[in-house]
Amino acid sequence: MAQIDPVPNYDHQLAQWATLYLQTKDPALFPFTREFDQARKDAFIYSLRVGLADLQDSGSARKTSATGFIMTDTLLHQIVHEWASAHGNWPPSADPSNPDGLIGWLRARA
Repeated sequence: MAQIDPVPNYDHQLAQWATLYLQTKDPALFPFTREFDQARKDAFIYSLRVGLADLQDSGSARKTSATGFIMTDTLLHQIVHEWASAHGNWPPSADPSNPDGLIGWLRARA
């Protein structure tokens, strides 16, 4: 018997926007990307990929997403919030000069 929680465990619209941005690079989806140079675009794309992978892995790693159990979009929300809050600048987590930031840490793990 599987327990199904009718409340969405993740922001499906945010996941759709992130996926669509990866496909189209349309700044209408994330207006704060309008003034990004290529390095920031590339870093934001990398960040979105990490956030979406974390969302997918959060359920599948426990073999629970198919039955409606735990999936978390916390990292994806954090990524978008940090980039939006930076107002076109580098957020601390993605700043290439910050080896302790999320992106630096993830690249070191790769």
